[in-house]
Formats: sequence, C-alpha cells, structure tokens
Amino acid sequence: MNPALGLVAVAAIFTTDAFAQTPADPFAVKPLPSQAQSPESDPIRTKIEQAGYTNVTGLSRDSMGVWRARGQKGNDTVDIAVDKGGRIKIEPR
Repeated sequence: MNPALGLVAVAAIFTTDAFAQTPADPFAVKPLPSQAQSPESDPIRTKIEQAGYTNVTGLSRDSMGVWRARGQKGNDTVDIAVDKGGRIKIEPR
C-alpha cells in the first residue's frame, strides 16, 4: 500500500468523526440547579406574580423545561407549573 494513501485513509477516518457530530439543538433545554436565581428565572417569577400568586418560592426548571414553584393565592398554598408555552397551571399536591 502506498504510504500516502494510508495517510489519506487515516485522515479521512478522523475527519469523518468531526463532521458526524450534530450541531447543538437551539431548542434544547438548558438544565439549571434547582434553587438557581438567574436572569432567566426572573421573567418566570414575574409572570407567576402577575397571575396573582404571592410568596413564590422554590422556582426551578426540570429536565423537560417546565418551571415549578410553590406560591400562595389567597390563603391557599399551591404548587405551580409554567410550561414551555408560558401557560401557568396549578398542580395537585
């Protein structure tokens, strides 16, 4: 076998792996630590508060991209979920 052809074959194997990688999904969920306060969580907290909930605590995002928190509406403490579409839902306790 010609040494130059061998080098070309080896180079092709290594470069194929680099091209086989898929680009990062722009819609992928970026996991956050459970109690993280970040600029990303501030709009979610504001949205929940504007919906009439107070004392919002434990705001975190799960691996599916759903934000979860606990808050109060009136005298009731409720579990709150905000889905990827921004819809606020009350979850059973």
